[in-house]
Amino acid sequence: MKKYIYIIPGFEETSRRKPYQLLAKIAKAKGYQVAFRNVDWAQKLSSQIFPVTENSIIFGFSLGAVLARLVAQGNPCKHLILASMTPLVCFRDKKMKKGLVDLLGSEYVDDVKKNLFPHHQALKQTVIYGDKEEESGDILVPNTEHELSAAYIKEIAKLM
Repeated sequence: MKKYIYIIPGFEETSRRKPYQLLAKIAKAKGYQVAFRNVDWAQKLSSQIFPVTENSIIFGFSLGAVLARLVAQGNPCKHLILASMTPLVCFRDKKMKKGLVDLLGSEYVDDVKKNLFPHHQALKQTVIYGDKEEESGDILVPNTEHELSAAYIKEIAKLM
């Protein structure tokens, strides 16, 4: 059975960026078929949910990790890797939500809030943050902020 990794870039990023290409190269060397899913940030995330194979990894960075989380809600998969994910509390807490609404618009934020559920169908989930992001996760990448750095990619590669 083929192994797949779905890579979802962060806000206003595309899979053409060097870090995502490096991650894809490492995944291919480990025997994965790579599927990039660039997000159309002008569209609601719920309209961009896509099917995945059960023997797959879904990887998302930042707001792309929110889409990855939504995809895993409706699709069984092997592993969900949420990297520097916009904390879900930001979609619910009034003060934090305001910042997201200013950035993305209320329709976008309300769509995420409406479609996020407490459970997903991934067999395993790993949450990663840079240690300078001041968030808690399963893995904290040393000396890293909100960026898909080489050290960050090295940690992700260990999970494949």
